[in-house]
Amino acid sequence: MIVRILVIFFLFSIPSLPTWSMSFSLQERCYPELNPACQTMVLAEGPIDKETLAQFKEFTLKLPPGTWIALTSPGGNLLAGMQLGAVIRERGFNTTIGSSDYSANSCLSACAYAFLGGLSRFIPPNGRYGLHQFRGLEKEIGTSDTQKLSAVLAKYMDSMGVDRRLLDIAQLTAADRVALLSNAQAKLYRVDNLGQSPLPRWRLETSAEGRLLALNNAVALKTNLPVIIAFFQTKQSIACLIYYKSDAAESFAQVTPHQLKIEQKIFPLQALASWQIKTGGYQTNFSIPLEALEALKQLPDSAIIQVQGEFLRPLSGQTTVEMRFGVAGLRNALAVLAQGLSKAN
Repeated sequence: MIVRILVIFFLFSIPSLPTWSMSFSLQERCYPELNPACQTMVLAEGPIDKETLAQFKEFTLKLPPGTWIALTSPGGNLLAGMQLGAVIRERGFNTTIGSSDYSANSCLSACAYAFLGGLSRFIPPNGRYGLHQFRGLEKEIGTSDTQKLSAVLAKYMDSMGVDRRLLDIAQLTAADRVALLSNAQAKLYRVDNLGQSPLPRWRLETSAEGRLLALNNAVALKTNLPVIIAFFQTKQSIACLIYYKSDAAESFAQVTPHQLKIEQKIFPLQALASWQIKTGGYQTNFSIPLEALEALKQLPDSAIIQVQGEFLRPLSGQTTVEMRFGVAGLRNALAVLAQGLSKAN
């Protein structure tokens, strides 16, 4: 059920794109909108290429969650931009647009997708955020590949909690031009989410087996461990699927207790099977008490729910792993699942 990222190494074509790679340095940046206003940030400067991801991982290895990444880039490799954004999200970093004496205060093209990885995202008043159509470096992209890549980008935006209408702007802008978002657009599409909940909305997707899922992404607290949670319809009720992106096989040797916390109430989740290896991680299904499902339906979109898992062996250094998920879009998703359940019965 996990979305498979297509390995498509298309580059954004910008005639003036420099040949040097993105570099990283720690510098102090001050923005009155942030708290504290002045912070030590990672200045990520230059084009994004296939080497950027490994270099970024190494440079930020010991930096704590909440660190701001100030991006200034004309673009680069599209896939590398999404991969960079995914790592930024996994590590719990925030993103803004910065500059140096040698770079513009802009994040364009592939950088625009890397920017979306920030848990909190802020575009300063003089920052330029822009995107456009994608195309191959040496040849035009065919209709089939365009559709595949558009689907990948849409799912990426969903996982980052960004409005899909952002993709429409990109697709309607010629590859040799750049559409710059206004401040109002950046807020509307949640590209700039400062002061808003950084947690993604729930979305409906169909698994490879044809099962309808209400899906959400999160990062485990204290561990930066990527987690996916999904609700789906069984023959008689609605169950829960939990996926951990991890290669720690010893931690998943057996299923241990998990629980769902809604406001101040705690509901046990009963495992329905052993952990299974799935796309770079482990997942299994849990039953959910009916009382918990009713409680979820009553929550406002601003609420936050928690899932806690216990492990016999440490997972990312913790035996107790806690995850946070937003609630926006969950009620509608559960209503759709309930309709399918009533039809089945």
